[in-house]
This record gives sequence, C-alpha cells and structure tokens, in this order.
Amino acid sequence: MTARRLLVAGLALAAIALLLIAVAPADALRGWLAAAFLWSGVPIGALGFIMMIHLTGGRWGHATLPTLEAAALTLPIAAAALLPVLAGMSVLYPWVSAAPEGFKGSWLAPLPFVLRTVILFAGLGLALWALVTRRGSTAAISSVGLIFLAPMMSMVLVDWLLSLDPEFHSSGFGLYAMSIQFTVGWMAVMWLLLRRQPERTAALGALAITLILTWLYLAFTSYFIIWSGDLGNVVGWYKVRGQGGWGIAYAIAAIIEAAAFVILLFTRPRNAARWLSGIAVAMIAGKVIEAAWLVLPQGGPVRLGAVALYLLAVVALGLVFGSAHCLLLDRRVAARRPA
Repeated sequence: MTARRLLVAGLALAAIALLLIAVAPADALRGWLAAAFLWSGVPIGALGFIMMIHLTGGRWGHATLPTLEAAALTLPIAAAALLPVLAGMSVLYPWVSAAPEGFKGSWLAPLPFVLRTVILFAGLGLALWALVTRRGSTAAISSVGLIFLAPMMSMVLVDWLLSLDPEFHSSGFGLYAMSIQFTVGWMAVMWLLLRRQPERTAALGALAITLILTWLYLAFTSYFIIWSGDLGNVVGWYKVRGQGGWGIAYAIAAIIEAAAFVILLFTRPRNAARWLSGIAVAMIAGKVIEAAWLVLPQGGPVRLGAVALYLLAVVALGLVFGSAHCLLLDRRVAARRPA
C-alpha cells in the first residue's frame, strides 16, 4: 500500500476515533491524549536531534539530517492532534471544574494551559522554519531552540499528562516524558532511514543505547526519590499504576528496553540494519505500552474498552505521522535532485 493510501486510511481511522468521543468521552479522550503525546515525539524528537546535530556536527548526523527534517516537518500534524485535547479539557482534567487553591489554581487554568501549548508549537515551528530554510546561523538558532525546547516542553508535558492527577507532582517528570518522545522520534527516523538506506548503520545503535540509558535514569530517579522520601501524598500515583494489570504492562515495556540494550551491546547486531530495524519497531511498541501506562489508569483493573479506544488512536495517528513522514522525505529528496 502506498504512503498516500496509508495517509487516507489513517485519517479515516482518526475520524472514527474522534467520533467515538461522543460515545465514551472520558476513555476516548484519554486514549487520544496518550496517542497524541506518543506520536508528537516524531516531530519534536526529530527537531531536537536536528538542533543537536547543527551544534555538534559529525558525518553520522548529516547523513540522518534529511530523514530527521522530514520527520520534524510533521510538526503541524502534532499541533492538530492536540486540538481535541484542548477542546475536551473539561472532560479530561479535574481542575477545570474544581480549581486548586493558590498558585496551582492560577497555573492550572484553561487559558494559561492553552497559551503554553500554543507558545510551545509556535516557538518550535519558528525554529524549524529557520533551520529548514537556513535563515541565519544554524548554530545560533539551534542554541536558542534547545534552550527554549527543554523547559517549555517539560512544562507542557506536565500540563498534558501530570495534571490529569493534580495532586501528584514530580520535578523530573517533564524530562522523563521527553525521553519517551525523543526515543519515539529517533526510532521512527532510524527505521525509515534503514528501510531506504540499509548501509547507513553508523552510530544509530550507539545513540539508541544513549536514549535507553537516559530513559532508565530519568524513570528510576523520579520513582526512587518519591518512595525513598516516603512522600505519601504523591505515592498513590504509582500505586494506581502498579495494580490491575498496569504493573505487568510497565514490566513488559521495561523488559523491551532491557532486551534492546543488551542486544545493542554486541557489535554485530549494532551494525546490522535488520537488527536495528527490529529494535526500532520493538522500542516503539514498548513506548506505546508506556504511554498507556502514563495516561489511561484511573484505578481498578485494566479496562479493555479504554485500551481498545487507545489502540485505535495509536494506529490512526501512527499511520498519519508515518505516511506523512515518508511523503515529506520523498519530496525533499526529489527537490535536491539535479534537474
């Protein structure tokens, strides 16, 4: 099936997923939020890597740049995917109807929530436009862009995900969630690059190892600090996600990460396109599980209806982002060919 047909199929499934919000508003919106968070990692993670490449240089970075730029250009799709979340804030977030007291109440209010998301995408869009069109010094743009991306993305991820439970707080949560998005972005780029140019394996596996270690550090640090500090007022967030099958789901996601890490320690699979492509698919599957673990639990056992709505949104947005990524890469490659 061609990329254009996959795009049409993805848009059709996305329309169905959105229509189901009328049937099961809370579950369908939570599933859509989790899927939008997951796949927005493709453009956001890719843009982050583009800025790093312009600052650090290296042949491996410039070899992956066209594929990264094509992934980053799906940023408008990520912005559009968040619109249903903004429209359904009153269904998703308890603080809309019962504002917390003090500063938290001022922070968690509909207008600031929307403004932070708009500022994030406007800033990222401006940086992407400047880098793709080569407007000015790419090093300067990348420096400013990364300084903007890290704190702003961290704040917005706290808005999107952590404020589902306004009683829970974690200073490292934004970076942890960003590590998930960057991993999804890199794995999508790695898979497409190896599918088209299987000989380009240099440094891909090494960066995958770095992403796994970053995720491990950020995920464990947040968990360890809360439990070792006996923070009873926030530990319930983890308790809910350790019951009713959710703990098993997270264990599966962690096992996928661990298995990928061990495999990548060996030279042969780390330099083999087939192994790296398989690892990319497995890692994305692990992040699909982890995104569900972050967003879907509301107490009690895993509910198959909510999971089914989430998986529908994951497949729909995955097809849209993946096919758009392929089409944009084809266009950019064609534009660079001599007439």
